[in-house]
Amino acid sequence: MRISTNSITQQGLEAMLRQQNELAKTQLQVSSGKRIQTPSDDPIGAVKMLDLQRQIGLSQQYQDNADVADSRLSTTDGTLKSAGDIMQRIRELAVQALNDTNSTESRRGIAEEINQLNETLVALANTTDSNGEYLFSGYQSDVQPFDTTTYAYNGDGGQRQLRVSDGYLVEINEPGDGLFITQTVAGPNQAIFQTIQDFTTALSTGTVGTAPNDGDFLANMDYAMNASLDARTRIGTRQNAVEQQREINDSSQFSMTTTLSQIEDLDYAEAITQLNLKSVGLQAAQQVYVKVQGLSLFNFL
Repeated sequence: MRISTNSITQQGLEAMLRQQNELAKTQLQVSSGKRIQTPSDDPIGAVKMLDLQRQIGLSQQYQDNADVADSRLSTTDGTLKSAGDIMQRIRELAVQALNDTNSTESRRGIAEEINQLNETLVALANTTDSNGEYLFSGYQSDVQPFDTTTYAYNGDGGQRQLRVSDGYLVEINEPGDGLFITQTVAGPNQAIFQTIQDFTTALSTGTVGTAPNDGDFLANMDYAMNASLDARTRIGTRQNAVEQQREINDSSQFSMTTTLSQIEDLDYAEAITQLNLKSVGLQAAQQVYVKVQGLSLFNFL
């Protein structure tokens, strides 16, 4: 069978291009360190790789959420601790003020100190986090939870959640109406700020000693302090759960990353060997092409 010179030339060119493509592909694998450059390199491996990358990204998002949740819970716990310390101080001053040996001036002085503490307590109830979101206003994180004059609650009592794993949503806030609007000895719930203000008014006007500005006030303070302590217990429990979930996520992420590396990472020893072989193959194809180019009948006529 006669093969034309043009056909031989074309076959030689195609062989060189094929060798160049394979060499370039191997070079890219070596320079990137990745075995799979396109899905066609390993269709099954590519599908597994994409799925693992998706799961690792999701796991990282859960870790980021866990960081946000822990930060938010820590801020809330610290705020409630400060609030509890202030309420405890107010209770101590109230015990002192209810003593019948106090003069009118002494009680007014105590009332002044309690008023200052009450203002600080209201400020704590209106605390914002590092993002400027109010801690105790429920879902309405951009709304100040308590009016500083009427003590009315302007939040919605919602409990915000963050997902830290496929099956675990953690509550990251404590609604202010459950913390600072508490039961009283008389029955109806009332903002603790109002309860304190009523007591200081009674101290200043000399009407202290009758309900609710007598021993009932101490009991009402106890209700508010217990609400704060209960919330701190819940927060501590959530923080422990978040930490445990973070460890689980870390372990899972490490396992998936290892599997992903086994699928996509390059075996350098094998790749370098292939690179050398393909380089030699390309050189051979180029030399053969040059020699075949010289095999023209006209050269011998």
